Amino acid sequence: MKKKTRSILLIVIIAALVLFVPIPRGPYDDGGTKEYVALTYRIVVWNCFVPTYDENGTIIRFEKYNKTSIYLFPDNFKSYSELWQMELENME
Repeated sequence: MKKKTRSILLIVIIAALVLFVPIPRGPYDDGGTKEYVALTYRIVVWNCFVPTYDENGTIIRFEKYNKTSIYLFPDNFKSYSELWQMELENME
């Protein structure tokens, strides 16, 4: 019985590690945005430049966007560009 309990405990620990330990990804070329991805969530440390437009639609300047966002299941499976669109919608 003791061996069975150890086996179950080991399986639970391995499952928790697989589900909840994030794996860091390299920085993006947008200013240094970093991602940390696990199977149940994604942490994105936004560090990018956002353009500011004038009334004619021309770019005036770029402003730095710094924010840390956590995306839970099922949003954690969205692509980087989809997550960025979600951030832009929340900024407006």
